[in-house]
Amino acid sequence: MCGIGGKISFSASPSPNLGEAMNACMSHRGPDDCSVYSTGPAMLAHRRLSILDLSEAGRQPMSNADESVHIVFNGEIYNYRELKGCVSDYTFTSETDTEVLLHLYEEEGIDCLKRLRGMFAFAIWDENDEELFLARDRMGQKPLFYRHDEDEFWFGSTIKAILADDAVPTKPDLDAIREFLVYQYTPTPSTGFKGISQLEPATYLRFSKDGVQKRQYWNLSFADQSTASTSQLATQVRDKLKEATRLRMRSDVPVGVFLSGGIDSTVVAGLMSEISETPIETYSIGFDSADHDEREFARIAANCFNTNHHEFTVTPDAMEILPELIDHYEMPFADSSALPTYYVSKMASQDVTVALGGDAGDENYAGYHRYSRDALLNYLRKIPTPLLRAGVGGLSRAQTIADFSSLHKAKRAAELAQGNPVRMYARFVTHTKGEQLNAIWKGDRIDDEYWYVRSAYDRSDGQTRLDRILDVDLHTYLPNDLLVKVDRASMAHSLEVRSPFLDHKVIEHAATIPSKYKLRRGTKKWILKRAFEDMLPTEILERRKQGFGIPVDQWFRGQLRDVASENIDRLGSREPFHGPSLRSVLESHISGEEDRGSHLWDYMMLEQWYERFIDD
Repeated sequence: MCGIGGKISFSASPSPNLGEAMNACMSHRGPDDCSVYSTGPAMLAHRRLSILDLSEAGRQPMSNADESVHIVFNGEIYNYRELKGCVSDYTFTSETDTEVLLHLYEEEGIDCLKRLRGMFAFAIWDENDEELFLARDRMGQKPLFYRHDEDEFWFGSTIKAILADDAVPTKPDLDAIREFLVYQYTPTPSTGFKGISQLEPATYLRFSKDGVQKRQYWNLSFADQSTASTSQLATQVRDKLKEATRLRMRSDVPVGVFLSGGIDSTVVAGLMSEISETPIETYSIGFDSADHDEREFARIAANCFNTNHHEFTVTPDAMEILPELIDHYEMPFADSSALPTYYVSKMASQDVTVALGGDAGDENYAGYHRYSRDALLNYLRKIPTPLLRAGVGGLSRAQTIADFSSLHKAKRAAELAQGNPVRMYARFVTHTKGEQLNAIWKGDRIDDEYWYVRSAYDRSDGQTRLDRILDVDLHTYLPNDLLVKVDRASMAHSLEVRSPFLDHKVIEHAATIPSKYKLRRGTKKWILKRAFEDMLPTEILERRKQGFGIPVDQWFRGQLRDVASENIDRLGSREPFHGPSLRSVLESHISGEEDRGSHLWDYMMLEQWYERFIDD
């Protein structure tokens, strides 16, 4: 894992000093070494976190034999040993995946991307063609930002690397900020900064004197559905995940695992224990609030697999590191689980340099509660509207005061079921609804706040409703929220996190499994549980899914009340926000009239982002 950066300018040769400044911004991503290549129109910068071949032979920027092609690379190619055989007439001088990638590109060009099995963001400069080639992994695990301005091009693993050039202006992108308030993250390709973009997952980009060309090189398909039996599918799931886990344990430094006690992380811990000859290191995070604490289940899993287990408790005092979180995430980002992810990464980094996790298990095998809720609403949609209304009306007349909450939910379900099916699901995955956003936002109104989800839904070739919404999450929530959260939190502590569930062969196989085996008679992840039922403790197999969030509702009514008030008043003074409406959100939450803690967290994180990146 590393940090990369660079600038190509056909009008004025970039200074090596800019490369040094870029590297200084990315020291946390690569504390072991740094170097700069600079000649003619190109400058490449690299920070190294040594994981494979810790010797000088793995240093970057790395060049080919005649020093005409140069690469800076962030990530891991897990099948690099197997790919060595695809490079002909060449003697390798290192045991790095970078050297394999460089020479594979020399031989196959863009087609080399089809062979890569891993997470990556890299840049290759070809001196002879005077062309820069950028590429990002299929799922978007590794970040890659860029800016293009006529005959100049900047790129980096961090936005701060690009902002290290004084020629780059720092201005907020209000359209992106509005989208952030809807989703809690900044949808690709936006970043929140005007003129700076994210390269989309599974995409490559070429920059030369002819300008920029960008193409997608991979797409997930749900079109071909397996006809295998359930026992065959379960065996395939287990075999593919075990192979993906084995590949991700390749390292010349210590490896551990994040263990929440959920199905996915427990599967990974179990597979690692099968593969490892010694007890593995496991790391868990907890809270004083029982509703948000999973340590009991993590301990059950740790005892089952005889791991060396470590724990940490997050308290409101952890808010002291909020400025550091803002600095590392760079884009407007408000998934509150970034806080515990930051702390579990900090704890793990004291012992290991690589940690495995369970990201994408829910998206592959239907693990979120919203999938079963959507299935219920989809069933209700088939009931003629008059009958559905009559049913809710009858429930209303029979309802007692004590059952008001259930009645409200029934009415709300009936309303959603009668609406547009895409909008129905989008309500589950968006954070601030249109009416809430318009109350606090004085700028342009959103005609369709669900356009991002809708476009992903329309592109999907899923054969069933569940297939399509899984596809939506794999292309929106997963890369823009979960993977951003894990990458920034872990790299803040120079820790590399790998997930077997993100292996593209695992994802492609999961897409072929009929949806009825993922959500089966109300049981989520049915096929995954079937595949590992002999390995997982019963308590974990049968437990209800628990989110990895923080108790912000309680915190904002207690220790964080004054902090929230100060931040929200400052945000309310900015354009295009409506200050009185923001204040009313805080007051209604403190009074207990509404639970708006998650929205308050959004506003506080956004105000902190403004102060760190825009006001400076």
